[in-house]
Amino acid sequence: MISDNHFVLESRMNRFVFKLRPILRKILILFKYGIIVLGVFLILYFVWFREWQHTWGAFNEDVARYMPGDELLDGPGFNTTRAVKIKAPPEKIWPWLSQMGYKRAGLYGFDKLDNAGIPSSEVILMEYQDLKVGDLIPLGPHNGLRVLKMNPNESMCWIFEKGPWHGATWSWGLYKIDGQHTKLVSRLRAKYHIEHPLDIIAVAFIDVFEILAMRKCLLGIKRRAEADAGQTEELRGTVSNIMKGG
Repeated sequence: MISDNHFVLESRMNRFVFKLRPILRKILILFKYGIIVLGVFLILYFVWFREWQHTWGAFNEDVARYMPGDELLDGPGFNTTRAVKIKAPPEKIWPWLSQMGYKRAGLYGFDKLDNAGIPSSEVILMEYQDLKVGDLIPLGPHNGLRVLKMNPNESMCWIFEKGPWHGATWSWGLYKIDGQHTKLVSRLRAKYHIEHPLDIIAVAFIDVFEILAMRKCLLGIKRRAEADAGQTEELRGTVSNIMKGG
């Protein structure tokens, strides 16, 4: 025979399930709309935003131009070319590139994330100006970039040695516009290595949000180089005035 306790328990369970129905219904509605929003975002991202952010600041000729390291990867899944115009000659920009790195001059980006909270340098650090092919540029405590190619004041190529970006290249180019202006071009090319389900999330995050760090880096170099070049011009003007006065 079925005891009274069984009927009491069943009744309580029915009431509990009944109370849960509105909550479950709301969860399902939120889930449905979440899928719709995600779908719209992905369509907009791949149709418009991805190409725009992968070529931020660059013209068609910048994207089509060969840069050192391009020959190392065939058909990369991640291929970006970004550029910024700087009011400074190449030799005033190059030192800011040479000293980049974790716990060196920083990456001129989000220092709390990529430089252990140490502010990126606002001055040229002479101890890091002897960069040469084969040197390691640290990106963190356990990973870094190897200098693969270098032509001072013109171009440079770094290659990632470890992690999901293993084998990816980061190239820099300095192209004179006129006597006072230079275009700084940054190119990142990578073939994604998916070895774990979490790598998919990491790849998606990088593909969407890497532009934030790169844009901040390029603008950080621009600000520093233009300030440095401006100080040099001001000093030249002062010396010239003194010479004329003399």
